[in-house]
Amino acid sequence: MSLKTRFIFPLLLALSGCVLIPDFYSPEMADGYTDAEKGIAAFNRADYQQALQYLAPAAEKGDIDAQYMIGMIHLYGLAGYKNSFAAQKWLTLAAQAGQRAAQEQLAFLYNDELSSVYNPIDAYHWFSMIIADRPQYQEKLNNLEWTLRSRGLLATAKTIPDPKKPRYKGVDYNSLFPLR
Repeated sequence: MSLKTRFIFPLLLALSGCVLIPDFYSPEMADGYTDAEKGIAAFNRADYQQALQYLAPAAEKGDIDAQYMIGMIHLYGLAGYKNSFAAQKWLTLAAQAGQRAAQEQLAFLYNDELSSVYNPIDAYHWFSMIIADRPQYQEKLNNLEWTLRSRGLLATAKTIPDPKKPRYKGVDYNSLFPLR
């Protein structure tokens, strides 16, 4: 065997082993990551079933980003089925804890007349919460105000208490999904 062959063959063998190394890094491959971080990584890879598995324990413990993401998975049917009631539950928990993206999703969910959870009073409440950050929704808020005033429900809508915690800008995937 020539010197050239003795040098090139091991080099080629070593380089061919690199093909077996994955070209992405996933937190599931390493210890020390929280369930929420693993769930976010799974969500970002569009593995929504696995994201639900990791995010559910974190959401149950009160992680508001996990609650928001589970709400999004149910709202848009990312795991294979839509469930407006489960979406409402998780988004409401996150929104009441101050998660801004969840508040925006709830405003549109409650404002959708075709939704099984349509509620113009709650839609008005959440639009009034997000209007400071999203002035482009002022027309929607005005329309809801007119609708509620004409039905004699505006006073009721204004008595809903605001979330107790300050607004929190955490995980936000709203730009990836069309608001209804």
